[in-house]
Amino acid sequence: MAIIAINGFIFRGHELDDALIYVRYIQNLISGNGFVYNSGEYVNGLTSPLFAYLSIAPAWILSDARYGAMLVSVLGALGTALVFYKLLTQFHIGKNLAAVSALIAAGSTMTYINLGMETSLFTLLIGICLYLYFTDRHMLLGVFTGLAILTRPEAVFLVPAMALNTWLFRRTWPNYRCYIAPAIMVGAQLAFNLAYYGAILPSSGVAKISQGLSGDWGGNIFLFNLGYAFILGFGMPGQLATFGLYLIPILMFLLAAFSVCEESTRQYLVVTSIFLAIYTAFFAALNIPSQWWYYAIWFTAFLSYLVIGAHWLVRRFRLARFKALPYLSVIGLSAFLVWQQVANLNLHGRTIREDYRQIGLWIDENTDADATIAMAEIGTVGWYSNRQVIDILGLVSSGNSDFVAEGDYTSWLELYRPDYILSQDPPRVFEEAVRHLQQNRPAELMEVASFSFPGQKLYRYLPSD
Repeated sequence: MAIIAINGFIFRGHELDDALIYVRYIQNLISGNGFVYNSGEYVNGLTSPLFAYLSIAPAWILSDARYGAMLVSVLGALGTALVFYKLLTQFHIGKNLAAVSALIAAGSTMTYINLGMETSLFTLLIGICLYLYFTDRHMLLGVFTGLAILTRPEAVFLVPAMALNTWLFRRTWPNYRCYIAPAIMVGAQLAFNLAYYGAILPSSGVAKISQGLSGDWGGNIFLFNLGYAFILGFGMPGQLATFGLYLIPILMFLLAAFSVCEESTRQYLVVTSIFLAIYTAFFAALNIPSQWWYYAIWFTAFLSYLVIGAHWLVRRFRLARFKALPYLSVIGLSAFLVWQQVANLNLHGRTIREDYRQIGLWIDENTDADATIAMAEIGTVGWYSNRQVIDILGLVSSGNSDFVAEGDYTSWLELYRPDYILSQDPPRVFEEAVRHLQQNRPAELMEVASFSFPGQKLYRYLPSD
């Protein structure tokens, strides 16, 4: 817990591009501009309303929404480690062994790469729901299930997983009153969405589905990247390959495989595996572009499987009688933590997209305060530019996600008329509007000569009509 807390402080300047989208909503709210991304534009880009709500108070106290969101995220990481430790001890796994999952998490990249996002709050609430389910606290389970859904809608997949396990193992079914609280909570949020933003569902969620439908991010990418996310989740691939054949992750997977032999955790394995299967099928079926934060719950569950497998091996082969084993384990884990700390500090001790930060600052200093800028990656540049942003991909700009779903990346120009367009050089597929203008209406697009950032171009858009 101390390691995670200290690292959370060290990595407080870590900025994910998508995290800064939330941060801008929160900053606008505490600045009196409304719960919006662009002042005066009521478009809902918040797929995690609970995370945003929890970040408001610390953001106001700290006078910076970035630190408010980061504080909630770090507390979520701490809570996740603690809750899964408590959950494992519920299955008669020794406290020292149950703490292993937290120790590995404390040294793993996955714990820190998502800081600033709602990811750790999501894993925390999933852990709490599992703990309440297995301790038969159904009323509280209903409340925290509602909170989990408000953190990420995919938490709803935990409901059929728990229901199927209840039926298979003939557990006591919750009273109907347990469903009232989550129904009210989710219903109230949807009603707020409709009243405040004019749409029930957040545009960012619709946009992600549209991106998947377009196919321009690839096919089956969520499944293809699952294994890769595991490898990077433990650290840099170069480190893991030190022993030649990714020895560390291979041993971890083998250890986790032994979890299926442990009878005391059979129901836990059933619930979590069904949940992960539905969760993965959802992302794979809709071909939603893979992001680091989507894999965090997989990683968290895997660490618990690893501990369960170790528990079974210790009991099965009576390894506890070897007095030196605990000391060797502590030495091994300590070496792992020190080893990983170097990679974590190198990767996360700074802003990930420093180039985007500099671009945003340049735009802030060199364009009119009322200028509008169209771009595809809106988080970092949007935060530092302090300009009205038109999101080509439709996360915070209404209507553009419909074009994305159809693979149409030029029609948004008829819906919005930006003063500037930011694009990579050469333009990517979703920046096709730049190439379209260059080929068909070159007089309407003028490159800003003073904007000199490698691989990036800024254009002045001058529509003739």
